[in-house]
Amino acid sequence: MTLLQLEHVRGLESHVDFIVGDGTDFVRGDPNIDGGITGVMKIAHAAEGFGLDVELHAPADPARRHLMAAINNSNYYEMGLVHPKAALVPQPPVYKDGYEDALGAIDENGCIQVPQGPGLGVQYDWGFITAHSTGVTVYE
Repeated sequence: MTLLQLEHVRGLESHVDFIVGDGTDFVRGDPNIDGGITGVMKIAHAAEGFGLDVELHAPADPARRHLMAAINNSNYYEMGLVHPKAALVPQPPVYKDGYEDALGAIDENGCIQVPQGPGLGVQYDWGFITAHSTGVTVYE
């Protein structure tokens, strides 16, 4: 049996505690709740030092694809709820260039592409985002 743990455990130290205690066979990382891209890279490097893989939690944004491309010890891109009869995970249309994490993003070889543009490689639809935003605070 192989255990994948740490989907709901946050931070580098907690991940390393699980690894040292033999509580998992590979670990999860999530840029939204593990300290961003830098936090996930720290978790990936720590796991690699112990000979473990890190898998990214759930598709949602291009950051996960870039992380997977940058992490040596990651093998599976989680593309959840892709069965044709499964209810679709709502992903607001915030990208102008058609980026999506859905069944249509998987090619005939079972692979997905990493966006290649500047930054995270996608163009955001700021008109849509602004029109659907509430409670915006601007810090100057």
